[in-house]
Amino acid sequence: MMQTIFSATDIIKKYKKSNFILDVAKVELKPNTITGVVGENGNGKTTLLNVIAGNIKAESSLFTYFDKTPTTANNWIAIREKTAFIPQRIPRWYGSLRQNLLLKATLENIPKAKIENELEQVLTFLNLKKYAHLKWSEISTGYRLRFELARILIGKPQLLVLDEPIANLDINAQQQFLSDLKSLTISKDYPIAIILSSQQLHEIETVADEMIFMKEGKSIFSGNKDSLTSDRSTIELLVENTVELESFLKIKNIEFLKRGVYYHIELDNSITSNAFLKDLILHTIEISYYRNISNSTKKLF
Repeated sequence: MMQTIFSATDIIKKYKKSNFILDVAKVELKPNTITGVVGENGNGKTTLLNVIAGNIKAESSLFTYFDKTPTTANNWIAIREKTAFIPQRIPRWYGSLRQNLLLKATLENIPKAKIENELEQVLTFLNLKKYAHLKWSEISTGYRLRFELARILIGKPQLLVLDEPIANLDINAQQQFLSDLKSLTISKDYPIAIILSSQQLHEIETVADEMIFMKEGKSIFSGNKDSLTSDRSTIELLVENTVELESFLKIKNIEFLKRGVYYHIELDNSITSNAFLKDLILHTIEISYYRNISNSTKKLF
């Protein structure tokens, strides 16, 4: 059984003009998992994804794809055949979705007798059968993305690399697309790993098995969200009356940071998140938003 879809250590890529350096110690993508890459803009997310997809050559790294280390051009050709990359800006295609899927199936050398069955499976899986006759100009951004996913799945890729795929989608389209990705890792009868970047932190963490947090070109966290847990709970809070909240926190001797309109509060290990919430309610502090981010990479921002 395949142990890893992709692994790499000491990924280094330098850009002399901007003085930006990507320096990532380790990335490991296991079969049937989703890995989310998060961090502020300009911190190396897209560069890392392009290196993993083989679009950019790193100056230094030890790579393994599908449990094998590529050493020749032929190795790389085989790797690229099993790897699919979806950029943030999807290239325009022409004709209908079905025509594009037929073309992709032909390029993948799928036997003619099996092509219709292959298309049927992909269209059914992504619930796209009734839209298969539509063209680029006739569909929304969300469906263009799902159509692109359908197209790349024709080749049964085992490594999916997606750069900010949900950036331009409304919340419903975001959730539908991420649900599609989660279903991929569960339902496919071949090993598949997905890595994607996004600014939609909460949505990505909902479906991701692993997270990578990028800052200034480095991965300052890489692993399961549960490993972020500490003895102290971290609360993100938004209230109507900030003066009232800050007065309450000072009386309770609870330290806080204000990040934009949100308060980030580190609770003493003797206070649980539920107990703190109950105390706020008892003091009639009107709460607009409350979230325990102890297991979220959001606390690293």
